[in-house]
Amino acid sequence: MKDFFRKLADIEKEGRRAALAIVVSTKGSTPRKAGTKMIIMEDGSTFGTLGGGGLEKKVIEESLEALKGGEARLTSFNLDGTKGNLDMMCGGEIEIYIEPIHQPEKLIIFGAGHITKALAPLMQSVGFRLTVVEDNPEVLGEDQLADMEGLISENMESYAERLPPESNTYIVLLTRGFSTDRAILEHLIGKDFRYVGMIGSRKKIRTIKEELISKGIEKEYFSKLYAPIGLDIGAETPEEIALSIAAEIISVRKGKSMYRGKG
Repeated sequence: MKDFFRKLADIEKEGRRAALAIVVSTKGSTPRKAGTKMIIMEDGSTFGTLGGGGLEKKVIEESLEALKGGEARLTSFNLDGTKGNLDMMCGGEIEIYIEPIHQPEKLIIFGAGHITKALAPLMQSVGFRLTVVEDNPEVLGEDQLADMEGLISENMESYAERLPPESNTYIVLLTRGFSTDRAILEHLIGKDFRYVGMIGSRKKIRTIKEELISKGIEKEYFSKLYAPIGLDIGAETPEEIALSIAAEIISVRKGKSMYRGKG
């Protein structure tokens, strides 16, 4: 049992997606009893067992569906092959609860200027695991950010190049320059993130897009880009712009906004 809970802790630490299946009740002859647990990873691999065979195969399928939809489910199986749709003859019935293991959504902000200083605490307050990447350590040490966790002083382009794609990660580009945004976006635009947003005028965004396409970046990748970033609420101040960005990210998080390629 210690190994099982250690595995759950490792999954959370690594930010991996998985589902937990628990036998909640049984009737008659079944391969495992109430309380038996199994972890199903996003790739279909498992840790623990519910008894193998057709039952376990079906639970894996149900778990992967639960991961896609993000909702827990309670499902029952008849283990009498003459009555149910499983090729098993245990004869009993089993009820299994399947719950996706939700990982905290991550927000990575490139640049630590005025908008980031307003946006970072706002996004932390709504449950995002925050990382701010900035190559000027003095900026990270300023009052608004100094006490936050997840501050990284590093070359932003290098960090973006190493960043692995994650479907629960949101990216915001708020750097101080055109060339920096272009270099970072070149490393990120083809990766599978939940959200990639970049600040800037439509001219800037159009120019970056044209330059990256000329370098071989697939044109369709830019359909994933939210730019100009933020909902159009007429924002002007850093605080207002931060609010518009937060609103757009939350709308994506809740499945209410799929509008991409604004630039």
